Amino acid sequence: MRHLSVGQPEAVKVLIDKNLDLLDGFADGTPGRRLRRAISRADKRYRQISTPDTRGFYHGLITGYAVAMKVLQGKVGALRSG
Repeated sequence: MRHLSVGQPEAVKVLIDKNLDLLDGFADGTPGRRLRRAISRADKRYRQISTPDTRGFYHGLITGYAVAMKVLQGKVGALRSG
């Protein structure tokens, strides 16, 4: 497996594909529709940007959407207090 860095187009493409695959497992509820729309918008904006810092921001945003999907699926447990 090749190492991909933050903001790199191949890394974002892999992440978007994984997000969309996760969304296919959701019922057609409002959260799933909103996430699909948000991911599509972030992908479109990512492709319009050429600066590395901004591309990194959208990569992080798309990663956050993946975490949101895991939360909706119940795969992220409660936070631990330390």
